[in-house]
Amino acid sequence: MKKSDLVRLVAVHMGLGHIRAAYPLRNLSEKGIIIWGSGAYAAPGEKKYWRAIRKIYYFLSRVGSYPLLGRLALKIIIAIQKIPPSYPRQDFSRPNLAVRFLQFLIKKAGLCRTLPEHLGPSELPVINTFYATAVALELLAEDRVPARDNYLLICDADINRVWVPARPGESRLKYLVPCTQVKKRLLSYGVKEENIFLTGFPLPLENIGTEASLEILKLDLLARLLRLDPSRKFFAYHSHSVSHLLGVRRIPESQEDRLTVMFAIGGAGAQTEILRRILKSLKKDITGGKIRLLVSCGLQRRAMEKSLKFINQQGLENEVGRQIYLIFSQNVFDYLEQFNRWLRQTDVLWTKPSELSFYCALGLPIIMAEPIGPQEELNKRWLMEIHAGLLPPGPPDYCREWLHDLRENGRLAEAAWDGFLKARKLGTYKIRKLLTSGDYSEDPSPLKQ
Repeated sequence: MKKSDLVRLVAVHMGLGHIRAAYPLRNLSEKGIIIWGSGAYAAPGEKKYWRAIRKIYYFLSRVGSYPLLGRLALKIIIAIQKIPPSYPRQDFSRPNLAVRFLQFLIKKAGLCRTLPEHLGPSELPVINTFYATAVALELLAEDRVPARDNYLLICDADINRVWVPARPGESRLKYLVPCTQVKKRLLSYGVKEENIFLTGFPLPLENIGTEASLEILKLDLLARLLRLDPSRKFFAYHSHSVSHLLGVRRIPESQEDRLTVMFAIGGAGAQTEILRRILKSLKKDITGGKIRLLVSCGLQRRAMEKSLKFINQQGLENEVGRQIYLIFSQNVFDYLEQFNRWLRQTDVLWTKPSELSFYCALGLPIIMAEPIGPQEELNKRWLMEIHAGLLPPGPPDYCREWLHDLRENGRLAEAAWDGFLKARKLGTYKIRKLLTSGDYSEDPSPLKQ
């Protein structure tokens, strides 16, 4: 996509999810992505808040590594991030404690107070991927001009009340949402329907192709389905629909037997310990060339070094760069570029149900690691409802066995196909249209959502 200047993009560095959400939209802004609270962004006094929030986030994300503190800390997470049940339907427009505390931080403690100055005098709209900057812009706009269009891009399949300002009926904040459940939730929080745009999560165009053809996605998906279904059990049921929707006259024979599994440790390094167990189980298949393992270490040098330690412990150091690849960079944009490139060759994505849940739309089956917090629990539910996510049928110590079974019975291919059909995949294009022409529609077609 050619670079233009349609918007200002504001993210925060809290793990990788909020930056990952902005990354596919980076060409819509000449300023690129403003990562608030880091580098040159935010006043010195404000940066201490973001450092503290980030430390708390990383601790809570790794809480499973601390057995004695784990249960207590998880209770704290659930209490802070609690999302009310969907049924019975109720009015949750009244602000909760989290909303009031955020308002205090903005109004009294100066959170995001210099954000309008960093955005400059232009009236270009702003897309935020974190609630604090979006709510702050709305509150600060009461005393400042110009009044910009202010969008908040949702990164999960359900959200806490804190994503909505205290007086939702009076709010001008607009929402870009990934799925129908989020739209329903926002309505229950009192957001006006005209301020909700069901666009889908923005996915990287380098993994999709053009809006009309989806040629990259379809090419990769067909090759992936062939590798995921060596027994042809999936194609016995779905060959006609695959031929029709992927635009091929005939389903070719499988050309490659090797399976590529990407294990995403996560932005906070929360899943590192699981890797040790995976490596031990898959060692024979890795050295035999049957499985290629991609380890997504994110930005955390500690996660990368620990991954190398586990690889060495299994005597697999010679497989690094052959059958094992580490995806790592301390530069977030370089990391995301690497990640998206390797994703095209990935057959199975093993990750906790974070914002990566929406990448099932690319036709990637998701093996779900243990979720952390209510948002990820509900992302997990969403993945299971659309049949794109799978719970590991056994512990990581035996993944060699159960990955083989899931492949042979066609279940991995089924999950890949269901994600492609049911998850919205054109979010990046729909957001661009909304910004350029105000054009917006909700199409029920699985390829035009």
